[in-house]
Amino acid sequence: MKNYNTLSRDIYTAKRSILNFSSKLSEGMQKPNRKFLMDMLFGLAKGKSVLLSDIALALEESIDPIQTIKRLSSRLEEFHEEEQLLANYKKITQSQLKSGDNLVIVDTSEIIKPYSNKLEALGQVRDGSTGKIEKGYWTTNMIAVGKKTKHPLPLYSHLYSSVEEEFISENEETYKGLDHVRDILGDKKATFIMDRDYDNVKIMKKVLSQNDDFIIRLKKNRHLIYQNKKLSVRGLALRRKGKINFRSEIKGNVYDLKVSHITVEIPSLKGQKLTMVVVYGYGKDPMVLLTNKQAKKKDEVLSILKAYITRWRIEEMFRVQKQEFGLEGIRVRSLKRLNLLFFLVSTMITFMTLKIEKKNGFFHAIIERARGLKAKNQIKMFLYRFSAGMKAILEKDTHGIQHYKYIEKVHDTKQLELELAL
Repeated sequence: MKNYNTLSRDIYTAKRSILNFSSKLSEGMQKPNRKFLMDMLFGLAKGKSVLLSDIALALEESIDPIQTIKRLSSRLEEFHEEEQLLANYKKITQSQLKSGDNLVIVDTSEIIKPYSNKLEALGQVRDGSTGKIEKGYWTTNMIAVGKKTKHPLPLYSHLYSSVEEEFISENEETYKGLDHVRDILGDKKATFIMDRDYDNVKIMKKVLSQNDDFIIRLKKNRHLIYQNKKLSVRGLALRRKGKINFRSEIKGNVYDLKVSHITVEIPSLKGQKLTMVVVYGYGKDPMVLLTNKQAKKKDEVLSILKAYITRWRIEEMFRVQKQEFGLEGIRVRSLKRLNLLFFLVSTMITFMTLKIEKKNGFFHAIIERARGLKAKNQIKMFLYRFSAGMKAILEKDTHGIQHYKYIEKVHDTKQLELELAL
């Protein structure tokens, strides 16, 4: 009886937490859209799948699941309150940002659809795991990290294709994201963390124009100006042997690093003093970072390196999207449906991060239900365990979330009656 009561409590708390989050996300929307968002978030949590068939089954509706699938698919296409959705999501994420400098990690991922032919504007992308060119879509992603746990907090999630009519360039897709994030940040400061794909002077200029900072990993074929001489990044890096010792742990691997820094310029950004940070220990060649942050002390240099190391959080988020929610199994055909469903997966990441940040009794109940092998004090990324725990709890429920929906009853209209005097 005790175990049954505990499970019932966990089911109720899980449902209520999804309902509360959904209510904030759908505030001010029309009732059909509010119900739709609640259905989708509950279905994603319980089904751990982007397939509408799995989401429909998770809802436990009394009607034929095919009818539920058709309703969800139609609502994905007919959803028209995107501005209100983004405004509500902006409120949720703004409340989690620090008053000081916020790390914003920028990266592109891909959704591979090698066997699809009927999806709208299906383009070609490079599969990051195999290096092959496949059919699929690109996604632009920008995340902040939780104040306490450093878990991902998506700020911008957009799916696009290089063959759609509105596509201009990859840079333009990045600019859209930077503008969107800058709007969310308001008067708060940000440091944008980017990998080698963003070693691009136009991107640097864009971030500088926003009065923000950047930390970008450099390509080895770039040239920099040092002591009035134009030198290759690789040649310049090999001159620095590293005077600062630093031990780093990423995904369970421990690295003993040697770090050094110098002040440099980029030929097309003359007059802009930049700091180049050289890091030995991650591989055969040194890793080279470039930032507009000025670093003179050891702690300032290491803070730049630590900020860049945080970038692995977005890579883990991509794995969660693909492994935990089966993102690459997505089957809705239109770009509008694809983008909305992709956005909702990102909101589920946010939902989980907010719960992980609190680490309250509900968080511990979820983690215990997941029955993972690692002890809690050994876990660096809780998203995998949390999503598994939510599914473990909700799959024991057979009622769905229908009874949480408020259905307004239509009252009989009363006709005015006059008593006739005889």
